[in-house]
Amino acid sequence: MKIENEKNSIPLCLGYDRVSTISQAENGLSLDVQKTKILEKIQEIGGELAEDIYMENGISGTSMNRPALQEMLVRCSKGDISYLVVQDSSRISRNTFEYLFIKKQLEKYGVKTIPLTGMVVDENNPFSEAIDELLAVVNSIQPKLTSYKVKQTAREKLKSGIWPAFATLGFKNIINPNPTGSYDQRIVVQDEKTAPFITQAYMMYATGDHSIYSITQFLTKNGVEGRLGKKLHYSAVYKILTNPFCYGLMRWKGLEVMGKHKPLITKPIFDIVQNILAGKGDYGIRKRKHNFLLNGFVFCQNCGRRFVAEWHYGPRFKSRGGKIGYYHCSGLGKRGTGCKEKYVLLENLEGQVEQEIEKLQFKPEFIEAVKRNISQVYSNTTERVQASKKAINNRKVAIELKRDKLEEELLEGTFDRDTYKRLITKIDSDLLDIQTELLEIDKVRTVDINLIEEVMAITQDIAKAYKEADIYLKKAYLHFFFKEFLIKDKKIAEIKFQPIIDVLQQANTVILSTTRLPRVDSNHEPFD
Repeated sequence: MKIENEKNSIPLCLGYDRVSTISQAENGLSLDVQKTKILEKIQEIGGELAEDIYMENGISGTSMNRPALQEMLVRCSKGDISYLVVQDSSRISRNTFEYLFIKKQLEKYGVKTIPLTGMVVDENNPFSEAIDELLAVVNSIQPKLTSYKVKQTAREKLKSGIWPAFATLGFKNIINPNPTGSYDQRIVVQDEKTAPFITQAYMMYATGDHSIYSITQFLTKNGVEGRLGKKLHYSAVYKILTNPFCYGLMRWKGLEVMGKHKPLITKPIFDIVQNILAGKGDYGIRKRKHNFLLNGFVFCQNCGRRFVAEWHYGPRFKSRGGKIGYYHCSGLGKRGTGCKEKYVLLENLEGQVEQEIEKLQFKPEFIEAVKRNISQVYSNTTERVQASKKAINNRKVAIELKRDKLEEELLEGTFDRDTYKRLITKIDSDLLDIQTELLEIDKVRTVDINLIEEVMAITQDIAKAYKEADIYLKKAYLHFFFKEFLIKDKKIAEIKFQPIIDVLQQANTVILSTTRLPRVDSNHEPFD
């Protein structure tokens, strides 16, 4: 049927087709199918295609941000287009407001829309206009229903222990070879290429000897990249170290569920890393010119300010090596503070803290449980180191093969000696880096073993382990047990424990002595 046109004897036409998903392109009305039908319709009405058909591939109809749509509207604005042929009105837009807006623009340009399915709107028929607008509303409902169904499915999938989104670094999405239902068709598993290095990154940071920057360098050297092959940056590594998904906890849209995926680390290791991250700058676990043990742990009960420490030097302290240390309230002596808290000798206050440590002990059942888990920690350490070494040795073999090939090409005269020297220098540098990485892995293994020994020592005899530790390890012990000490009249007046100690107390695994030990002053004489 030929449609009459007032503008031209042969009406100029445009075609517009769109698919929003790959599956729609493959299984539904693909762009090629739509294009063929549009061309047939233009031929049927006796029209002529003014431009090649405008096509959108993989773009939702709920958005106006569609390049081909914008180009088509600009072309219509010239005023010489009579008809726009589309598969159906939903191809133009699935948003009611935007569809009506586009329709008004086309009417302004004198363009009539001809859908291949549905009805052609007759401007002189109010019922036709109303039906078209009603269809626009119906078209807008479909993507909303689809979105709702997708969200509901994702929530149910999460509740069943399956991650419903893209896998985080260290994991990958795969098709489940042995699905048990509709929710575990696609699952998340460890990525054998990156998982060992993410686990190792956690273990390295848990020692307290590494920064996020050094962890970033470690991951980059081992070829770990972000999504789409992007280089890892500080913020990305921070997200990795704070992502509970690594120990099994899934958080999504306000829900928290333990996942069925195999975790990269244990919950205790994750908690240690979070404590270190939270404590940076609070507990002073880093080297300073004067690294006082209790910096960040002691506070004034009178005014709430932090206690600070300082050395006093002079000939009168000759018997003490020429100096004497004091802790005091940071508000002492400042105008307007009103704090009158006195100076406390360094060894006096640190001695009081040591006496509080002596009141702590774990129950035998807890110690036995720790021993049982130590073997598993050791096994995990060995497996992690072996996996990392295997990955690095594979790189080493590949580079050595590349070097052998270079030598063969040199003998065959493929390139000159200068080129060979330049290439072989790069290869030698890469091999040296690999050797360094292998040494670093052995170092991490040593750190892990040392950590195991420290855990065993502190669980069996907390006080002894604390006394024999260096200042950095003592800080770590204090950080584990205590949140802060409140000082009044040169004495510990109140102790605030870390939340983990409350948990251990509730689990009846740690004993806090209720009998206060006699305190001693700087001369080791008892005082009240």
